Amino acid sequence: MTQRSNSVEIRDLEDITTPIGERLSGKYKRSFAYTTIKDRLPVILTKIVDTLSRVKQEIIQKYGGETAEEIKHIIGLISQLKSELVTNKILKPLKLIPGKVDDDAVVWNTFLEKRTEIEGATPMWFNTIWLYCECYMYRRIAQELALTHRLKDYDPFENQKQDSFNKSLNSIIVVSQFVIDLINRKANVSATEVQTQFFKLLKLNLWGNRCDLSLSGGAESSQSVNPLELLDSFEKDILVNDSQFLWDLLSKNNSSTIDIVLDNSGYEVFTDLCLAAFLTNYKLAAKIRFYVKRYPWFVSDVTVKDFHWTVETMKDSSDENLKSLGEISFNYLKTKVWTVEEEKFWTEPYNFSEMKEQDPTLYAKISEASLVIFKGDLNYRKLLGDINWKYTTSFVQALQGFKPTNVASLRTLKCDICVGLSPGQAEETEKTDTDWLITGKYGVIQTTMNTTWDQENHNCFKK
Repeated sequence: MTQRSNSVEIRDLEDITTPIGERLSGKYKRSFAYTTIKDRLPVILTKIVDTLSRVKQEIIQKYGGETAEEIKHIIGLISQLKSELVTNKILKPLKLIPGKVDDDAVVWNTFLEKRTEIEGATPMWFNTIWLYCECYMYRRIAQELALTHRLKDYDPFENQKQDSFNKSLNSIIVVSQFVIDLINRKANVSATEVQTQFFKLLKLNLWGNRCDLSLSGGAESSQSVNPLELLDSFEKDILVNDSQFLWDLLSKNNSSTIDIVLDNSGYEVFTDLCLAAFLTNYKLAAKIRFYVKRYPWFVSDVTVKDFHWTVETMKDSSDENLKSLGEISFNYLKTKVWTVEEEKFWTEPYNFSEMKEQDPTLYAKISEASLVIFKGDLNYRKLLGDINWKYTTSFVQALQGFKPTNVASLRTLKCDICVGLSPGQAEETEKTDTDWLITGKYGVIQTTMNTTWDQENHNCFKK
């Protein structure tokens, strides 16, 4: 089959959905991968160029007069990258940064060589693995910026992320009041209510994942209503809800470390902080480690700078509840009860079943935690290896041996893979909503805690 896009022939595409057991790829024309590569990614690249052009004078003022030529250079490179994408050119090796010891571009170039060997030809945008080429796009942008003199620390998505937070302030203030009230009356909260409020905050955190700028192509993605009032109406949209397993674990293990692998900035990371403040204050966790991205990633993913900007913005708020929550967050960070962790693996081309081999140090590190919570759709795709599993495949099976500790995934559905569903559940959902897999309307709270772990041998047995 052939398909014309922008008058350029793209060869070897198949007019089918992704076959069961295959990894998601743009070569399947009835897949969300194809739509993303054809439509969404070019829009994101165009928006970067538009942003650089629109705020050029602000960038020059911040980074210096010589920055003008670098802006022009980056605009040219982004435009070239877009042209390569829409015309389905081969993926190029990343340029290395002279003298940089920890330049993981070497990892990406080695991976490209491996994929070339596996595919029998150099990977092309539509024909290779979607997870790989989409991540490659963001990594290449980061590398081109890193190769400049003045723009090496520039985040082309920073303004969008901060705008997303600011446009969600109404919801953020409402939720802040709720969380501060819980913290202030801790001594009078019954054990039953603690469990109830934990479930409520977990759902708030799940639905916060709907605010994803990469899904909207960088368009406005904020929260403006009272999220607490919507939880009951959203209940039916949680396709898998393992909240009880999470509660059973955390309520019996209050000296534990919890790892949270973050997803989006803006409203979502605010809800991450709310959940963390509750867990810490109610002694359901002794230590929390937040994992961020090393580079600007998927438009709205949290970096170290984004994380601290969020806490500082909360601290500086004129709203007393939001200010208090910011100060609580700041103090937990100051006393190392909370830490912000930057690990290179999250922006490398591997899925999580490869972590033990590719980054044994990180695998050992998260194995120390009693629970690791993966937020969002990209983390879900990496957990599942971006494979189109049968919907009824168990979450544990789809992890393909990734079992450093208890694992949880909080994800709203934004791409066409999902596991852990009951027989017939996917088909019934599709009857009422043909786009159920990709809009973010539906969510899952999935865990491995309905299994017994043999930590010494890393074997898994169903109860």
